[in-house]
Amino acid sequence: MDNSRKTIAKDNFKEIYEHINSDYPLAVYFVKPDEYFMNNVPWHWHEEFEIDLIREGNALYTFGSDVVRVPRSSAIIIKSNVAHSIKSENGNCSIISIIFSGTILFSDPDSSMSITYLNPFLAGSDKYIPVNPSDRIGKAVFSYIEDIVDYNLNREYGYELLTKSVLYQLWLLLIKDLPHKDYIKKKEIHEEKSSADEERIKDAITFIQDNYFENISLDDIAESIHISKSECCRLFKRTINQTPFEYLIRYRILKACDIMIKSQRNDESISYLAGSVGFNSASYFNKLFKEYVGCTPTEFRKQSKSERRDKLSPFGMSFSHF
Repeated sequence: MDNSRKTIAKDNFKEIYEHINSDYPLAVYFVKPDEYFMNNVPWHWHEEFEIDLIREGNALYTFGSDVVRVPRSSAIIIKSNVAHSIKSENGNCSIISIIFSGTILFSDPDSSMSITYLNPFLAGSDKYIPVNPSDRIGKAVFSYIEDIVDYNLNREYGYELLTKSVLYQLWLLLIKDLPHKDYIKKKEIHEEKSSADEERIKDAITFIQDNYFENISLDDIAESIHISKSECCRLFKRTINQTPFEYLIRYRILKACDIMIKSQRNDESISYLAGSVGFNSASYFNKLFKEYVGCTPTEFRKQSKSERRDKLSPFGMSFSHF
């Protein structure tokens, strides 16, 4: 039985995990980026921490302008509220993802324990921590990650207690021995800019997702976050490595796929579908859809009715689906 439910806020960009057991806000998921929409886990963020263990292939994680290669049999730890996307480097990549709230370790954010052991980790400028099992500290961290996966896969009596115990040991290593322990940096201006960028891009994305079906322009997107058009383009490029227009197009196509998968009917015209997601021209919609998805909307609709599709889910199947 799962210990969390996923509900999607803002359609696949911000994730909200409703943990059924508040005493154990942790869940483990199986992720295959190649089986997702456009063959990647789309941009998203969530309040929970994320630990990803690469089981097969190599994964490419994008954090703004940073692209991080995480090879097979290694791992990566992603901090709370860090926007990222994931794709396979050469196909056949599989990931086991641990999603957990900091409250599993420190229930009161104002407690001396949180101030001593949680806040320094959050205050560090690093958004992610690669885990290399070939070095001494990385080997220990990787072993703890594997233990957490095993406990939550087998779910024997007491697995929650064992998981929390290992998490505490892992956490101590993170704040004590890994390079980011020197979290007081001299790059204050850079960090302030990075933080402002993250808030702006989230607001811009939210605006697009709330208005994608309208005839919105670059002017509208820039105005929604009170910056110039040129700065808006630079913001998108340095934070998610896309232009505002490219993100808008990809999101509209994503919504079109979502509509076709969820629709109980098959008789909506392509023109109607195109208009419902913000395209004024059905032929232009068809052209872009095939460019991004690899097939026409009509072909996708037929496939969506004959196949099980988890591609629009930001995360994969939980272990309960194995």
